[in-house]
Amino acid sequence: MKLFSNMFIKNNILYFGGKNTLELAKKYATPLYLIDGNYIKQQYGIFKKSMEHPFIEPEIIYASKALSTKAIYEIMNQLEASIDVVSGGELYTALESGFPPEKIYFHGNNKSPKEIMFALDKKVGTFVVDNLMELEFLAGLNRQINILLRINPGIKAQTHHYVQTALESSKFGISLSSQDFPSAIQCIINNKNLILRGFHCHIGSQIHSVLPFIKAAKILLDATRDLKIEHGIELETLNIGGGFGIYYNPTDETLAVDFLSEIINFVGNYVKENKLKIKKLMIEPGRSLVGPAGMTLYEVGFIKETPGLKKYVFIDGGMTDNIRPTLYQSIHEACVISKMKTQARYSYTIAGKCCESGDELIQDILLPKVQTGDFIGVSNTGAYNYSMASNYNRIPRPAMVLIENKEDRIIIRRETYEDLISKDI
Repeated sequence: MKLFSNMFIKNNILYFGGKNTLELAKKYATPLYLIDGNYIKQQYGIFKKSMEHPFIEPEIIYASKALSTKAIYEIMNQLEASIDVVSGGELYTALESGFPPEKIYFHGNNKSPKEIMFALDKKVGTFVVDNLMELEFLAGLNRQINILLRINPGIKAQTHHYVQTALESSKFGISLSSQDFPSAIQCIINNKNLILRGFHCHIGSQIHSVLPFIKAAKILLDATRDLKIEHGIELETLNIGGGFGIYYNPTDETLAVDFLSEIINFVGNYVKENKLKIKKLMIEPGRSLVGPAGMTLYEVGFIKETPGLKKYVFIDGGMTDNIRPTLYQSIHEACVISKMKTQARYSYTIAGKCCESGDELIQDILLPKVQTGDFIGVSNTGAYNYSMASNYNRIPRPAMVLIENKEDRIIIRRETYEDLISKDI
């Protein structure tokens, strides 16, 4: 398993965020999500530093669907970041954490009227408008609303089909080639309460090349230029979304540290050459901020060897706390946290406890000899694991522990059986 900057080995034991993972597993029980708050802050600082530019101001907007908890919103508030939310539930969580509403961007392809009114009443800063009907609904409210118009640039990112969000057939955004785009612009012109701040796009997730982002930025910049020429409307912001790929396994080609510098320099040069008034470039990192900041710990239960085929290591979690391998065929790395320097000579399939054959976390991984009672650590689980967790088979969701400055504390308590039936009637 690849060790990141927040990991090291001491006495054959894995340390994460400066803490002994074996002690954490015994202290809090398993399954257990670990989140390294210092890593999040460090990564945010790297992004901010790499986006320094003489006349384009960067704005980092945390895509909180990756991990939406009060404690994470509190960290983002400390960093003076903005956030985006995609539902009333995420918005409510952010507001309850004390996050300033004026720095919240409300996304979503099907915001309900109830969610929209809730956001307006709470003075949410900006709506990212996803389609023409939403725009017309907002126009009919007769309230002053800051908006970004989500454009579908028609770019096929080289990633899993489920997370490609900018195909012409995508459910997200308004295609520049459709009649909806000129209709949307006319709607904005006719309704002075709709204040168009800029164009937005998001081309997908887990993208490992800078070229699709440059291509998307150019399409949005061209649309900004054309809007100025055809209607005399000057936009001041550009939002190219997120989706910056991270390392999960050796097949992933991690983006170079300076990729954001390349993007903002491209935008700056285009703005200068075309005499545009764009002053701000927005990005929306989610996974790339919190993914490597997370690790999940499991305890090994039974071990099973099938005749001449597979040797299974069964853990006390699985697809209920990490659906990604089942949903996206994602490949994680793992280790036995108390045998870090022991030679990995045995091939195992790490499988969960759900009544599904597809509940296999990692197939055919080389590990030291695994025994009942050992603890398995799975890396890079900070993004989308807790967010997509479920109670399938009536399995309680794990606790989450935040590590900051070598101190650990519970930020999400472990669910109980009583929690599972608390809403039953």
